[in-house]
Order: sequence, then C-alpha cells, then structure tokens
Amino acid sequence: MINLFWSGVAILLLLSGCGWDGTPTRNDDFTPPTSIEIVADSASIAAHTSTKLSVINNYTRDITDQATWSSNSLTVAKFADATSPNRVTGLAPGTAILTATVRGVKATITLTVTPATIDTMTITPVNPSIAKGLTTQFTVIGKFSDSTTQDLTYDAKWASSVSDVATVSDDVGSKGFAQSRTVGATTISAAFDGVSDSTLLTVKEKELQSITVTPADSSITGLSKTVSFIATGRYTDGTTADITSTAVWASSKPEIATITTPGGVATTVAAGTTSISATLNGVIGKTDLKVTVPILQGLTIDTSSQILTVGTSHQFKITATFTDATTQDVTDICDWSSTDVSVATVTTTGSGRGLVTGVVIGSATISATYDGQTKTAIVTVQ
Repeated sequence: MINLFWSGVAILLLLSGCGWDGTPTRNDDFTPPTSIEIVADSASIAAHTSTKLSVINNYTRDITDQATWSSNSLTVAKFADATSPNRVTGLAPGTAILTATVRGVKATITLTVTPATIDTMTITPVNPSIAKGLTTQFTVIGKFSDSTTQDLTYDAKWASSVSDVATVSDDVGSKGFAQSRTVGATTISAAFDGVSDSTLLTVKEKELQSITVTPADSSITGLSKTVSFIATGRYTDGTTADITSTAVWASSKPEIATITTPGGVATTVAAGTTSISATLNGVIGKTDLKVTVPILQGLTIDTSSQILTVGTSHQFKITATFTDATTQDVTDICDWSSTDVSVATVTTTGSGRGLVTGVVIGSATISATYDGQTKTAIVTVQ
C-alpha cells in the first residue's frame, strides 16, 4: 500500500515537471458532457427543403462532429446525407422529434415541416465579374407561400450555361461554388420545385494577384556593392511571369541602399536594413536587404624602407584588407606624416597623398593612418 502511494506521488511529480497542472487542455478532453443542446438554423422548414443542426455541450463548445442523429418520424423528416450528417430534410408536412446523442448524453428538438410552397428565388451575388482563375460562392434564397424565406443553396439544382467559361458545383458539400475557366460569360442558374432564378457570371482576363521578390531577406557586406532583385508576379489563373522590368521599385531607406526603377538593382550606401519593394497594378511585394560594413583587418605598405637621393621622390601605397577578404587602395584617404620634415616631406592632402620627397641627407619615419591602424616606413635620404 505504501509503495502504491509513493508511485502515485512520483507520477504527479513527473506530470508537474512536464508542465501539466491537472487542467484539461480543452473542454471535454477527459470529462464527458453532462448536458448538450441542439441549435437549428431553422426549426420550421417547408417540405422538400433542409436545414442544418449543431450541438453544443455544457461548456458551450461546438461538438457537432461527435453527434449521431435520429428522427422519430422518417416520413416527416430524415437524416440522409452522409457528407453532412447533421442536415435534416423535410419530407412531408408534420412534426418530427430529432435526437442528437454524444457519449450517451441526448438532446432533442422539434422540427416542424410546413406545406408552404416555393414562390420565388433570388441568387446572390447578382451579375458578378471575376478574373480568370478565381472562384465565387453563389447562394439562393427562396420565398414561400407562407411569406417565410429559406436558404435553398443546398436544396437547389445548380447549372452553368457555358461550362467552358465557368463551372458551378451541384455536388453535396459544395453547392453553388463556381470556378472560372476562361474569359467570357455564362449564366448561373438555380432551380427548386419548378421555380428558378439566374444571374450572369462574367470572367475577365487574369489579374496580378501577388508579387514575390527574390533573393528573399538577403544580406551583403560592403559599400557601393550591388544586388540584383527579381520580381515574379503570380496571376489569378495560377500562371507566373517575370515582371522585374515593368515593376516600380523602391527602397524604404535609400540612405542604406538605393534601387533602380525599372531594373531592380540595389546599391549599398550604409550599414543597416532596408525594405526593397516591387509594385505593379496596385500589388506590392517586399523583401529585406541587410547591409553590413566590413571590418578593417590590417594595412600593408608597398615597402617598409626606401632610399632616396636629395630631391627625388617615392609614392607610397597603402592597401587595406577587410574581414570579407576584400582589399582596397586607401592611399588617398590615409592620414600621412613625417617624423622629420627637414629630412623628408610627405604630401598629406589631395590625390597625391603619400608622395615622399628627400630634402637633406638623413632619415625619417613616414606614417600612414587609416581607421585607427597605422603603417610606417623608414626613408633614408643620401
């Protein structure tokens, strides 16, 4: 008995360690409902029409998919649709008690089937126009002799006059769902008990639906570098096309990277992240471009010592190497100095920086500084 007690404690500790606090992850995971309720789209329907029912439990959660259904009068109403088992059809005027059962818990509702007959039908949307490749859902509302109205989308018979332009589904579970196929026009009709209504569906040319910009979320190291972006448009009919040359390009932060339009070629300006966008016909696609600045790794000088005669000169060259393995001639942007300008001078401004000239016999140290690093050379004047 003691062993059983400690085994139970161990299990509780294990569950606690896994983050379980004893609360069901959702209502009814472990506890069956103590009561259920049936909700009907309509508790009164005309003969030959149908309505859907749903079930909620005492936690007000929809559990329709767990219910089984029955009717106490199969001559008045019955459940016969395997695709939609919670849909009941009225067969003849009268009343039927409908029952839903979930894990042994039952609920009932009374359905009244009236002798009302259909007077008119109205399809919506009216005369819609959609782009090639798109779909639309039609519904139809019926008005009956007793002045009531019902959604007859499920009960009606659907048809398209030109199925090459667009089809409309008459299948259970997708009634009234139209799919465009090619440019043109077709009449969509719905009929029920000898009454019908129709509307014109126009299919237009395909339209641009979305734009994808590649490379996606790219990054580049270095300034004055270029990245070529490509814009691919996806159209309503599922086709794609390269729209790089026709799209309008923009950079959200041109101080970080500029971009040509048309063209889609970005040029880096400074470190940071900018959003690159391509826009066409009101549709926009975006991606990010991250620009990083390479870090100076070291400096090299063309020679560490130089012998000059009085009045002659030598042009020193400084090369910077960066962490991205690139190199750059930084001679003209270095800060130059000479330890003894009476012996050797160095040009410190303009495009001639780094030019050393011997003045008198002796020696001087020439220094070049760039981005916090310094390189030196000894000049001997003879």
